Amino acid sequence: MIEMGSHEKGTTRIGLLRPILEPGAYHPDGSFVFLRNLQPEELPTIVELTRKHISESVAPLSVVNSVYRHNVKSFWGIYRSSSHRRERPQMVGFWAILPLNEAGHRAIVDNTINMLDPDLALLAKADQMPDAFYLWAMVAKKQLALSYALLSHAFGVEPFEQIPFYVTASTKGGAHGAVTMGFYKPEEEPKLGERYKVMPNEQTRANVRAVDVFAYDPTRPRREFKTIVAATQDDMAKVFAIRAAVFIAEQKCPYDEEFDGNDYSGTHILGYVDGEPAAVTRIRYFADFVKLERLAVLPKFRRTLIAKHVVEHSIELCRRKGYTRIYGFAQKRLLRFWKRFGFQPLQKNRPVVFSDHEYIEVTAEFARHANAISLESDPMVIVRPEGRWDQPGVLDRSAARPPTNPH
Repeated sequence: MIEMGSHEKGTTRIGLLRPILEPGAYHPDGSFVFLRNLQPEELPTIVELTRKHISESVAPLSVVNSVYRHNVKSFWGIYRSSSHRRERPQMVGFWAILPLNEAGHRAIVDNTINMLDPDLALLAKADQMPDAFYLWAMVAKKQLALSYALLSHAFGVEPFEQIPFYVTASTKGGAHGAVTMGFYKPEEEPKLGERYKVMPNEQTRANVRAVDVFAYDPTRPRREFKTIVAATQDDMAKVFAIRAAVFIAEQKCPYDEEFDGNDYSGTHILGYVDGEPAAVTRIRYFADFVKLERLAVLPKFRRTLIAKHVVEHSIELCRRKGYTRIYGFAQKRLLRFWKRFGFQPLQKNRPVVFSDHEYIEVTAEFARHANAISLESDPMVIVRPEGRWDQPGVLDRSAARPPTNPH
């Protein structure tokens, strides 16, 4: 990989953001997703994927091989593995892009380039920064936004943001994905078969830069996640600091709406990333359900797995206390996140609007915990600190003293 820099057409550019070798990042589902240039023996696979998911009318393998030999950076496989060490990776998609030189850029604008057999004279070479990109084909189900971010890091984020990107929406899923990524406004969804020039908007750029990217380095340690029940004044100070940063400073929520009088009637789960306070959620208890609320993650940790760990800890604590139904409010844009944990919208959703946001009521049903605390539990378990029922507490130690019944 070369170091890319100033916008000089047709030349290697030096000085901007260094591209990242085989960039990867952890997916919210816990798997590790990374990009790398395809190997020649993988090219037949992407031709078949294109025919299966996009269209039967695609460039033949001989043309794909020719473009590959001209510029290997035209083809990027999307791989999934269990960790950043990339053990036993499985290819789950790909990006095939045509890096166009200045003449190629003019040809794409004039619609004079043959996409089934592009003239190699119109394509930039591997040691040149393209004047434009054309998305030749792409299959990235459930990996679109993350793989796009990784592609940006593979070329160098700053130059990649400045280079025009031309796309043709071939399927409804592709068009929807482009809207989801922020290339278009929802009311401007691209028409199938039409070519568009797209540039990342501010939200897309922010999402790209927020990804915690791992270069290919099998020795890099995995980030450490820890979640606890907030049990001290110091814990609560961290809880309030995170929520103030997210809801008051970032989302402009008024102070008395964020700190609503319920903070000392529930339980707070506090999450750490590499020892640094990063996320929090609050649990409140009712007769036959609990409400999970106030999930907040600091911006620098939003591309880590800390939100997943905090929510899973919250669910486990509720189930251990004997609850099987969890209720909450989800912002519409985050509904997909909550569905990963089994939450679904209530069938008769009522309008819920407060603090300038619109919410959807969601619930999840869980099996009763095999070790749920009940009246049949050991009384010494019941009196232990919240969430630490399997560890002897201070009262367990006091039980070693003989009773004196002091007055």
